Amino acid sequence: MPVEPGPARTVLIQYLVFFAIFLAIVGIILGSRSLLIAPPYAVTAYLVVFNRGSKYAQLRSVVGSYLAVIALSGVFELVLGVTVLALVLNVAAVSLFITFTPYSHPPALALTIFSYIAHDSVAFSLTSLVVLAIVAGADAAITRIPQVRRLLEGGVPVPP
Repeated sequence: MPVEPGPARTVLIQYLVFFAIFLAIVGIILGSRSLLIAPPYAVTAYLVVFNRGSKYAQLRSVVGSYLAVIALSGVFELVLGVTVLALVLNVAAVSLFITFTPYSHPPALALTIFSYIAHDSVAFSLTSLVVLAIVAGADAAITRIPQVRRLLEGGVPVPP
């Protein structure tokens, strides 16, 4: 009879999965030379692994809010340039979006601010879309592969 792993082992496995996702994200971000935009993505990876039941960690919330940030950042930068006014209006628009739609993911607000630090809306958008693909892939693996899901929930892997 297999021995159930303890809470410490479960947290260690969760941490290793989180860190693997984070390293993949950092690899993509390094390729775009925009390491400054990593913090919101790190928080997203953490939520997806450690707080799966939270409404803020749901994949639709992550994707919806980040797509809103990508679109709105592009529009505000195109219309107003990289200005304080554009930043303020963009944060207002994204905060309204995540407050009044079912796509609530607070790290999107941080990503909105970091989009202005990047100063390259095309690279920012492409990097964000690739990071979303990584997070979606990780979420799919956690959700749909019983062995992974069970490990992260503290059980032993289910035999194939």
